[in-house]
Amino acid sequence: MTLEQAALIAQIAGVVVVAATLIYLAIQVHQGARQMRSEARQAQLTYDQTGVYKFVDFPELGRIFSQAETPSFEQKTRLFFWMIGQMRAREYEWLQYQNGAITKESWETYRSVIYFVLGTARGRALWDVCRTYFNPGFVDVVDAMVKDAPEVDLWDRLEAVE
Repeated sequence: MTLEQAALIAQIAGVVVVAATLIYLAIQVHQGARQMRSEARQAQLTYDQTGVYKFVDFPELGRIFSQAETPSFEQKTRLFFWMIGQMRAREYEWLQYQNGAITKESWETYRSVIYFVLGTARGRALWDVCRTYFNPGFVDVVDAMVKDAPEVDLWDRLEAVE
């Protein structure tokens, strides 16, 4: 075997090693992306459950959203900060969608909570107060979603259940 042949074999071996390394790295990147999506979904689930459990701890939140009489300052404060928590979770999900960490389908599922949170006149009035605390792009998305959306009657329906 000549030196030229040995160099050619070494080049071929080098190409094979580089190709194998690229395949390995592609697999690692794919697994990392899957792990990132899984962690994003787990964080979303945790945020959602925390918001739901607030209703277990403070069931009057629903009534405050829909009652005709003006709530007390304490009630409005509780509702206001619950809303910020819920909308912050939606903002996080929107940012994850914007960054490609969650799919469009996942974002559309999670964003449906916005219709619930801003489903009453009081909810929308509180949104007008707290909207400045959020990413302007997210605020635009929310505003477009609820612009012509009808109010929800969940609280009245829940009250009517025997």
